Amino acid sequence: MIIFRIAWRNIWRHKVRSSIVMFAVTVGLFGGLASTAIMKGMVMDMVKNNIENEVSDIQIHNPKYPANNEIRYVIQNSSQVMDSIKKVDGVKAVCERTKIQGMASTASKATGVIVIGVEPELEKKVTGIYRCLTDSAGTYFASKHRNRMLISEKLAKELKVKIRSKVVITFQDFDGNLTGASFKVEGIFKTQNDLFDKQNVFVRKSDLDRILDMPPNSAHEIAILLNSNDETYTVLPVIKKMFPQYLIEGWFDINPYLEMSTSMTKYMLLIFMSIIMLALGFVIVNTMLMVVLERTRELGMVMAIGMNKKKVFKMIFYETSILGSVGALLGIVVSALFAWYFGNNGLDITSFSKGFETFGYSTVIHPILETSDYIEVIVMVFFTGLIASIFPTIRALKMKPEEAIRE
Repeated sequence: MIIFRIAWRNIWRHKVRSSIVMFAVTVGLFGGLASTAIMKGMVMDMVKNNIENEVSDIQIHNPKYPANNEIRYVIQNSSQVMDSIKKVDGVKAVCERTKIQGMASTASKATGVIVIGVEPELEKKVTGIYRCLTDSAGTYFASKHRNRMLISEKLAKELKVKIRSKVVITFQDFDGNLTGASFKVEGIFKTQNDLFDKQNVFVRKSDLDRILDMPPNSAHEIAILLNSNDETYTVLPVIKKMFPQYLIEGWFDINPYLEMSTSMTKYMLLIFMSIIMLALGFVIVNTMLMVVLERTRELGMVMAIGMNKKKVFKMIFYETSILGSVGALLGIVVSALFAWYFGNNGLDITSFSKGFETFGYSTVIHPILETSDYIEVIVMVFFTGLIASIFPTIRALKMKPEEAIRE
């Protein structure tokens, strides 16, 4: 404790210099932690939005369907399959869909789309598309009339349609004959993914099945929502065992980019903080070398009166650790406040929305920092202090007391 108290007093003999080093450590750690929190928040928001609005946690298909999306490759007895899945622990909701590729046409333009036939009440329990409609953008299949559709804001602008406009969709029916129907726009939605919005339209499954002449009690896709995304890894094998004849995939299989993104966030902090701590290490080493050179006579004197090399090392190590630890503590506190505030209230980047939505990122970011992130930083700060103290200590221990006193 005596050596520690000496080191503490030595730090504050030059208040301005020590404060500048601590401030540099604080800013460096805050920059690294805040950047990591923002990136992790962006990725987790993207994963959440994709699972909630697009892929769900688990999907079931006929094994031949994903290859070319041919209409004849269906899931037979889909209602019985759904009833069995609902009994599995961890399953929150299940819905079925009919999906077909078609051509959406208006008087001004035509474009290829994926037509998704849904059962509105079941779909609301699995996906959040209904929440993507604003009050002024129609309703979510509230009308009892036939052939109503939901279209994205982006696709509506491209086709130049609005609420109650008619869109003709043509496609092949179950027998391979070219057919089509006119659908009236009931609602306009907007998600955080421009590509998804541009490709997909939603209609009632009953309307689409009738037009396609689909076999009764069949579907192209069954989507499953779990109580937690993390449960996908445990529930997926159970459902695969129940229905080995079907292709059953988790969200990480359906969209590998999401899996890659979540894996990447695990290394963001390590990479960023390693670079920052390397830079801060040089700052601390430079400062401590200056301290050692300034106190040459003082160090020579204390060694001459009996302070051994072990105690000299401890003193310089404590001084280095204090410089890093105080700055690190402040940096962690500021970063935690940043993550807490913007994690709850969101960080609005609407001015960059066009670029971010192209890649499926949300325009409101909720930064995330986990306990493990703080632990990693504390460990890195400790080892940085240890390494940064080695060179100044070697310089001090090489001094000969009788020569140091004369300087």
